Amino acid sequence: MTRRTLELYHMPTQAPEETDILCENCGYMLNGLPASGNCPECGSTIDASISERFRQPCAWENIGDPRPKWLRFWGTSREIILHPRRFYRSTTSRGQIEVIYQFARIHWWIASVLLGVAAWFHWISEERLQHLRLPPAIDWLILISLPLIVYLFVSGTIALAARLTAWEARYCGFRLPHNVVVRALYFHSAHLFPVALVALATCGGFNVLIHAWPQYRNMEMGYLYTLSAEVILAAAYLFQTYWIGMRGWMYANR
Repeated sequence: MTRRTLELYHMPTQAPEETDILCENCGYMLNGLPASGNCPECGSTIDASISERFRQPCAWENIGDPRPKWLRFWGTSREIILHPRRFYRSTTSRGQIEVIYQFARIHWWIASVLLGVAAWFHWISEERLQHLRLPPAIDWLILISLPLIVYLFVSGTIALAARLTAWEARYCGFRLPHNVVVRALYFHSAHLFPVALVALATCGGFNVLIHAWPQYRNMEMGYLYTLSAEVILAAAYLFQTYWIGMRGWMYANR
């Protein structure tokens, strides 16, 4: 039974070892084949799967990069957000977790603050629409608490997703060990930024609208429908970019 048949019927199979050489295009095992040859399965050059020229540390990991750290952070984030396929096909899947963890934590805090403030704007809007009058101290307490709650939720969800992904990959016979999955998800954290930015613009924009022009309060249903659609689109976007990352590193040899 071929590997593709096993994938089709979801039957457990043995995942390749870390020392095995895989074709980065199709996953065929290239052990013992010359670097000058081609993959017997898809015809891709073997050199493209093993040469260091095609996979290099990203700007954030490149300690030899003379640019300031903040510039390397945003440069790496821009590449992940705008060109995720190219990023995961050209960067190393192995390396220090701690360095990428720092990158992820910055994005977690940025997204948590943006989403927390967005949720606070939503809360204030509902207060205005329902004519509620809570003490200002309660509103400020909510504003401070929400980013912390979002941060704990995001970091916990990513940790859980990493374990489940590594388990499923091992069951299906894909080479995605936990350390590789964690690195991929830490880089994937950059995709939280546009999601949080859109949420803040929507919730903050509606709050400003009904505060400055009370006659538009009857647009609440349209606002809620828009917010619901954004939640669905955000989930689809995050899953699609998550899969791009896993697929890009599934057959990576370094």
